[in-house]
Amino acid sequence: MPSDNSQVQEKVDYSFGATYLKLYVLILAQFIIVLSADGIAVRAAEPISMPRFRSVDVDAPQNQRPPVAAVRLLAESDFAPWSFTLDDGSLAGISVDLAKAACIDAGLTCEVVSTPFTNLVPALLKGEGDVVVSGLRLNPGLVAGTAVTRPYYRSLGRFMIRDGIALETADPRGLAGKRIGVVKGTAHEAFLLKYYGKSQLVPHNREADMYEALRTGALDVAVGDALRMSFWMNSDGARKCCLALGGGVIDPETFSRPLVYVARLDKSAVRDRLDEALDRLETKGETGKIFARYLPAPIW
Repeated sequence: MPSDNSQVQEKVDYSFGATYLKLYVLILAQFIIVLSADGIAVRAAEPISMPRFRSVDVDAPQNQRPPVAAVRLLAESDFAPWSFTLDDGSLAGISVDLAKAACIDAGLTCEVVSTPFTNLVPALLKGEGDVVVSGLRLNPGLVAGTAVTRPYYRSLGRFMIRDGIALETADPRGLAGKRIGVVKGTAHEAFLLKYYGKSQLVPHNREADMYEALRTGALDVAVGDALRMSFWMNSDGARKCCLALGGGVIDPETFSRPLVYVARLDKSAVRDRLDEALDRLETKGETGKIFARYLPAPIW
């Protein structure tokens, strides 16, 4: 695997301006829309703080825990709400806080090192760090050349409508004939083309243009990333115009990319310890609490 920037041409785009980043209490979600070969179905979720993104075998035997040296976690400083710099110079965010919690649970001593995004994988491969905890976009080379944890999150889509609009469901039949806005050329547009052929799709060049079209009534519905929409709906620019329709949407074939931690191959023991800890944190509800620190509203 080459130690250059070829492995990090893109990151998962969840970054937001600091003005959108506020601390709120997360309300539990009621529904999540899931995709299958048979199409879309809506199912009731258990009243937990977040969906189970990890498949946990509670009866699996516990692995031996050989001693592990101090672990250096690499995170970029401008990737809110996942990793960003606080006023005191320390790093925080969903990915950083979850990694710290996993380290504590696993009995690891971890240090978070601020690293520019384009240098994350080169620094990892040079031995300047042990685990990347910022949101890299996975590719075959990166997966084959590193030790990757199982996903702790998969990006969710979301439908959004204006407050007061009489729509009760986001399924294709319920939105047949409706004007659905989406950003042109995105995975969300591919998702709509696959499932919502009976709706009137309205592509926009910019996310901001789509939001304004929804706010002013030029659209019936907008579709995009659940997390980004959550921040916009609770921003001053939205003017309390809009709300989510239904729950989060998962479609692994288009927009539901996994977020993982990426360790060097020689640090596979650290990866294993983190995976075990992430399982326990999700099962105990601690992962949901960490997400809640940084989200303005439910995204599930």
